[in-house]
Formats: sequence, structure tokens, C-alpha cells
Amino acid sequence: MRSRIQIIDDNVALTTLLAKALTKFDYDPIVENNPLLAINTVRHYMPDLILLDVMMPERDGGRVLADLRNDLSLRYIPVILLTAIAREAQTLASTGGIQSTVLSKPVQLQELIQTIESHLQAAKTYNQLRADDSEEAESSSRFQELPDFEAEGEGSPGHSGGPVASPSLSFSGQFPAREEAPPHPGEGSAFSFPSRSDREKPGPSVW
Repeated sequence: MRSRIQIIDDNVALTTLLAKALTKFDYDPIVENNPLLAINTVRHYMPDLILLDVMMPERDGGRVLADLRNDLSLRYIPVILLTAIAREAQTLASTGGIQSTVLSKPVQLQELIQTIESHLQAAKTYNQLRADDSEEAESSSRFQELPDFEAEGEGSPGHSGGPVASPSLSFSGQFPAREEAPPHPGEGSAFSFPSRSDREKPGPSVW
């Protein structure tokens, strides 16, 4: 299944060119040129990664990124900031306590593809770890739901109040009683059992 990459940039010409480049590398690009619709588009398509422009009219990339990080369903989608003001955009990179990567325009295609792959692999590893933790927690909860065999000792039901040498698990009523063999003549009443021992080579730049 191809990774879905959403491009949020108001420059139609640039997003068209970038989408074509991503398609050649077997990604599934989604373009949104209206920053006011960016969050709704992200919610609809739930991309694997977002390429976000910083300088956009009406709603800049910093505000879009803040909206993403404040939404629990979108918070952990990797974001790469593409901007002509990379130095200034570094202050936005840690919005919401999650680090985003900043790439300067014009971006080199090879650098962009490598950065995308790095983020996708990191996200895949993170999601796998979360899935493993969830399975482990579910398994642990199942064990906690097993019947609790209380130790038969002082204070437990059926205890006569006499001395107890050591507590032992009570399985009475669950298994039939074993008939013990009668003692041999001349022996005491005690009886003991015997022990049982691929991709294309990137071009120079997208734009």
C-alpha cells in the first residue's frame, strides 16, 4: 500500500510539480492549496505524512501546525516544513512538543525523498511499539480476570480456628477427592506417596 503524503501549500504550480514527483516515487500525494481547509482535508484523508508550507495567506503554516498538534487524532502525523525562511521557521519546529523537520525551498528532491522515508520509517516503528504495548496490556488484563484462589488459612471460610502450619491453595469442590490406600499392617496412620523424580534516482530539485 502506497504511503499517503498530503501537501499543504497555496502555490498551485509548486504543488502540482511536487505531486508529480512524489507519484513517480510511488507515493500517493494529496494537494490542498487552501490553508483554511487544511485541517479538514487532513481529517478526511488521514495522511501518513504532511508537507507544510509556512508562508501562506489567511492562515500560515505555524497556525496550521498548532492545530494539528492540538488535535489528538492528528497530533502524531509527521510534518515536514517546506519554506523559504528555514532559519525563522526553526522556532515552529517544536510546536506542541513534537519535533518537525524544516527543509529550505527550493528543496532538493533527493533530500526530500530521504527525509520522507526517514519519517515514515520512524512512524512505522512507533506505531508498532504502541501496538505491542497494547497487546501486552490486554494480555495482562486477561490474567487479572482469572479466578482468585484464596489461601486457606485463618479467617478463610471453613477454617475451624485451629493452628495452621502454612497456607495452601484451596481447590475443594473443584476436583474429586482422591481415595487414599489403607495403611499397611503394623504401620502408623500416615501414608506417603513415592517421589516423582528500489526506487528511481532522484532529480536535482523539485523547484
